[in-house]
Parts: sequence; C-alpha cells; structure tokens
Amino acid sequence: MKRLLLVLTLVICHFSFTMAYNQVRLVINEGIDNQQLKQKMEHGASVVITEINRSYEAKQNKLNLPEVYIAKDATQDLNRLWENDHFRCVEEEVVERCLTTRTGYQVRGIPLIVNSSDGSEELGYQEAVINFDTQGVITSIYYTINPELYSQLRMDQMRDNRFEVTELKDRMMILDYVEHFRTAYNQKDLKFLKQVFSEDALIITGKVIKVRKSEVHPAGNKVVYTTQTKQQYIENLGRAFKASKYIKVTFDNVVIVEHPTIKGIYGVTVHQRWNTNRYSDEGYVFMVWDFRNPDAPQIHVRTWQPEYVDKSKGQKLNPNDVFTLGDFDL
Repeated sequence: MKRLLLVLTLVICHFSFTMAYNQVRLVINEGIDNQQLKQKMEHGASVVITEINRSYEAKQNKLNLPEVYIAKDATQDLNRLWENDHFRCVEEEVVERCLTTRTGYQVRGIPLIVNSSDGSEELGYQEAVINFDTQGVITSIYYTINPELYSQLRMDQMRDNRFEVTELKDRMMILDYVEHFRTAYNQKDLKFLKQVFSEDALIITGKVIKVRKSEVHPAGNKVVYTTQTKQQYIENLGRAFKASKYIKVTFDNVVIVEHPTIKGIYGVTVHQRWNTNRYSDEGYVFMVWDFRNPDAPQIHVRTWQPEYVDKSKGQKLNPNDVFTLGDFDL
C-alpha cells in the first residue's frame, strides 16, 4: 500500500509539473474561408506557443519546435531571440483575425510577457505577429510595433480614398519589414542587419554636445552629427551586442511617406526607445527603404537623432530638424 501511494504521489507530482506551463489555444475568428487551412494554422500556432511556454517554465536554453508546424529558419530566428529574451503567453485562449499578406497569412496580437534570458530583468509586455505561408506553415514570429498604432495606420489608409488597395498592401508589407527590422536588434541578429542595409548605406548619428550659449544655442547645447559606412556601423553594433546582456528596442509614432517621383522608395520615421542593461536612449530614427525588389528590400539611409536637446529642461529637438526624404538626394 505504501509503495502504491508513493507511485501515485510521483505520478501526481509529474503530472502537476508537466501541466505547470500555460497551454494556449489560438482561435481565428475571421479573415480566412478555407476551413481546413484555418484549422491547420490554429492547431500549429497553438502547439508552437504552448511549446514555447513549456520551454520557458523548464528554463531551457534552446527552443525545439516541431518542424511540421514551423519552418526551420523561423525556429532559428526565434532561438536568436531566445538567447536574449525568454517570453511566454499568459492567455489560455487568443482570439484574433487572419490577415492576407503578399506571401500568405498573418495573425497579430499574440500577448507575451518578456524577461531577459537569465531572468534578471523584466522586459515587460510585448505582442507578437505570426506569419504563415500559403500552406499554413509558420514562416516567422517577431515582435510587433505598437498594436494600436498599427490598427490606426491601417484604418486611416482604408478610409482615405487616395490609397489604392495595392498601396495598402505595400504599406502593410513595409510595416512588417519595419517590425522584423526592430526585432533583429532584440535578437542581436547581425546577419539580417547586414543583409537589409545596402552596401553603400549612409548611417548618420546625432549627439548632443555642450557649446557656448548664444542666440543660436540659447540652452548651451547643440546636436552634432557623425557618419558611418555600413561596415563601420555593423562592427560597432556587433561590439554593442556583445557588451549587452539584452537589448530592448521599441518603435512608435511610425510615419511612412512614398517618394514623389521614384516608385518603391519610402521614407519611414519612427520614434525609438533603446534599452540595455548598460545604456538607454530615445530619439527619432529615419530610414530610406527601397522596395523596388519586394523579395529583398534594402535600407539606403538610416539616421538617429536624440529626442531632447536638453532633457533636464524639457527642451526637445525641433520637429523641423528631424530628417525626411527631402534631405537626401536619391
């Protein structure tokens, strides 16, 4: 009897441990008519998210996700992120609509709680986007921009008669790449960043310095700019990646402007917050994206400017001084 009780206790303990992680069910409530494909996407995403939760609770250093539901490249990208961020979905059921993209389907709004991989830092709430191919296999999972901002941009474009359907799809594609670009910093993914910057990319970084007070600089501060080549930028970024336990980059206030004469060229301005265990800042990032080859878009220009010229006095950078497409000869 004692042995039986011991066995039952061990079984119950094992069952309790295996059920400790949150099992997640994804429900797609609209946006796709093919019921068989819909069910495949729902089941595959549910299995993958649940496995991520299990890996989180087990404190695993690597994700082993079923290739029947998620592409190998997508798992590799997630493991790059997992090296810096450990995340989990705390909802038992996630109900979202399905969007049709240029390459398949997309489900947004997957709620995540994120910690640094060593558990020393709480990095807060994020939402993820899951992309599927036309067969319902997951091709990527990455952090979204501000979800309210994404919805507002999409609704503004749908209400504005100037935008054609094709342009709306282009803008959704641009936002997807901007989200992927942002997640690459959290992943410390130098390979992707090398790929997305063109070989002759111009990198400009602003820095506030002290100067003598004058009519032009009444606060005694001004912003000076330095330029880097792609190679210099990637090398400096690599050193920053190695020196930081984690990197948390967020984008908001996204503005997309199409070039007036060159179709496929867009200026994208975002407000960026950059946080690591060693350093943090916030400012404006402007990028010139080239989508003339939609399968391999590239960034020709990236600039960063501080939000504040004098933060102690609340003096912000003049909005007229933020870089735009008109500042560059393309």
